[in-house]
Amino acid sequence: KILITLTVAFIRVIIPFLLLCNTKNSKYKSLLFTQAQTCNSADGTCENTDNKKDGPTVSTIRPDQELLVLVTNKSRFRADVYWDDNRFGVYVATVKANGGTAQLNSFMSHSFFITRHGVKEGLFDPKTDTQHKIYVTGKSIEQLYVLPESAAPSINKCQDRFSSCTLYSANGGCWSSPGWMIVHCCKSCNKDLDAGRLLDPKIRCSEENLNITGPVWEPGDLNTLFTSWTTDPKFQRYQPVVLSSPTGEYQKGSETTPDGDPWVITFDNFLTEEEADALIRGGEMAGFQRSTNQGAVNDLGEMEQTISMTRTSSNAWCVGRCESLPEVQAVSRRIENVTQIPQQNYESFQILNYGYNEFYRMHHDSSGSERVPPGNRILTFFLYLSDVEEGGETKFNKLGLSVKPKKGRALVWPSVLNERPNFWDSRMYHEAMPVIKGKKYAANHWIHLYDYVGPNQWGCTGSFS
Repeated sequence: KILITLTVAFIRVIIPFLLLCNTKNSKYKSLLFTQAQTCNSADGTCENTDNKKDGPTVSTIRPDQELLVLVTNKSRFRADVYWDDNRFGVYVATVKANGGTAQLNSFMSHSFFITRHGVKEGLFDPKTDTQHKIYVTGKSIEQLYVLPESAAPSINKCQDRFSSCTLYSANGGCWSSPGWMIVHCCKSCNKDLDAGRLLDPKIRCSEENLNITGPVWEPGDLNTLFTSWTTDPKFQRYQPVVLSSPTGEYQKGSETTPDGDPWVITFDNFLTEEEADALIRGGEMAGFQRSTNQGAVNDLGEMEQTISMTRTSSNAWCVGRCESLPEVQAVSRRIENVTQIPQQNYESFQILNYGYNEFYRMHHDSSGSERVPPGNRILTFFLYLSDVEEGGETKFNKLGLSVKPKKGRALVWPSVLNERPNFWDSRMYHEAMPVIKGKKYAANHWIHLYDYVGPNQWGCTGSFS
């Protein structure tokens, strides 16, 4: 019995080990599964040919067994890899250009599609005009995939990027979300919308196509609005405090600025506790993700989303179920009543989550004279959803002014000039200071000079979430 046991152990352990050691790069060889290989007799290296069409295998991998895919990107494009969930894809990894690598954990029969980084524009084989995809065959525990040097966006821009495009177009998606569908599901919407022609943002985002109406502010309206907040009795229930103003006449905060500075005001009793909690809950429903900055714009009008070391918070966009919460709707209506600017000009609530030592370095909410259809962000209506024990202030760098987070408080400032509401005010740089103790939740509506909802629906704001 002892002899039989030792013999079995030898067969199970020693023999496979000796076979494994007979090849170079042994970490890529399976102990348990036969693989098709092409070997170089000169140096003894072997290439796993699982990506090729017909490799003989021993199919003993269980459907629930985790597999490994090793990806090498030889193309000139930084690439994002998405698991194909039969909807819009689930982000898995970013692979650097010109030889970058990534490791994917997967299961048999899963597939992945590959896009340019920051946008979902697929990378194609220029000879066949087919998108590069990874199919997990289950032929071995480890599978190698190489994105070739030639991989690039298709010259045929009218593509369906997702397998779900036909389903969404059949259910009316081309009309309910035309901008998103034109860019992501062009083939499926070509018949209904002439999507191939509207792919060009110069056509899709023209004033004629969008039917843009006039601006909500004329010169002088900014001062009129902020002055009314301090003088009209109907706003006193929100406890307005002027921290900065052009004349200094109404300033009464403990931290104020010299005369001639731009308006900064707080409403210290703007939100109820239940409304603040509902906005946090809405953010959790929408899903907090690492905050990004906006990068380069491609020829379809898509703005690349980039991870920035100057912004370390997490954020969520309050759409769908979040935007349907009664408390969220009540807060947006209140802002509309106070500003007298319709919600058609608002970006959806951005809900922010700052943990320990998280921050957003100095930045501006607008820039120059915006040429996009919604125009400049003219006003930021910022809501504090929690108290913070220490840190987390909103600091206006050029004004020498800091505002402490207080649950229920609203902080409001313009991003443009009173006499030129279509041009930014360079004094309004600000930053979110690091949270030292506690946690900071906040939310903001960015309000535009022109209609935002219409251009956003047609994919003319750079955002395709």
